[in-house]
Amino acid sequence: MWERAVRDRGRILLEREGLALVRVEDGEVVRVGAPPMIRWGGWRYGDALPILAQPRRGWIRRLLEGLPPLPLEGYDPYGLTGPLGGIARGGQAARWIGSPFIARAHPLVMVFAAVPLAPECPACRGPLLLDPWAFHTVTFVVLPAAEAPDGLGVEVPCGACGTRVTLPLDAIRPALRLGLSVLDPADAMRPVGEAAGAGLDTVGGPQRLLEGLARIRASLGDLEPRERVALAIALDARAEGEALEAEWRRAEEIIGILGQELTEAPGFETFRQRILDEGLPK
Repeated sequence: MWERAVRDRGRILLEREGLALVRVEDGEVVRVGAPPMIRWGGWRYGDALPILAQPRRGWIRRLLEGLPPLPLEGYDPYGLTGPLGGIARGGQAARWIGSPFIARAHPLVMVFAAVPLAPECPACRGPLLLDPWAFHTVTFVVLPAAEAPDGLGVEVPCGACGTRVTLPLDAIRPALRLGLSVLDPADAMRPVGEAAGAGLDTVGGPQRLLEGLARIRASLGDLEPRERVALAIALDARAEGEALEAEWRRAEEIIGILGQELTEAPGFETFRQRILDEGLPK
């Protein structure tokens, strides 16, 4: 009840990480814990915080901005049509025509020509290449628990063998997040960061967003910029959660060592207890 009142009618008076003082009508409420996604989206991805001084543009960005115009027939990033590429293979229609991401063709080609979408294609067993003009066809799907513990997966066309395959979401998450950063770089995310966070709050958080996309089989090309930014936030939260779990596992291993799991040497427990009681020699 209070969380809804804070979200709908609250006005933040003071806020720090994990703690906020909020006025709700004639009273004041203290929120303890992680902030709602609307705040997180505004702080980290949006324009709620001032823009820091930007460093000089790196050579990669200068290179991407200086690429020649996109040829109408599209690029062939894997050189599958000859030594020069650039011609749609098989005499079919130009690959980029109709792609909602054609405006980002140059950097998408640079990214997916160098970075496989996943280490292995389930069909051809080679690196799972992705034609950059097919990035918008990446589709979220529900997978059996045997293939993905949380049931989240994607369906993608392999650029090498042409087979449309399914993989767990985590198998392609790093490359997917990289591609999203090309579509919506930091300066494009800022105007919609807070709105994207609000959308995540509405659907119930990052995990619920990913589950919803899989349930309706949404494709990247179907998402609006605000929804793509919300997806990027959800993928970041997923990666950071895994990193935190890894830290906990390492901490548990250390605790296990200190708890005698690996300390069976004769006299070690006596030595350990003496150090605990008396401290290290000075």
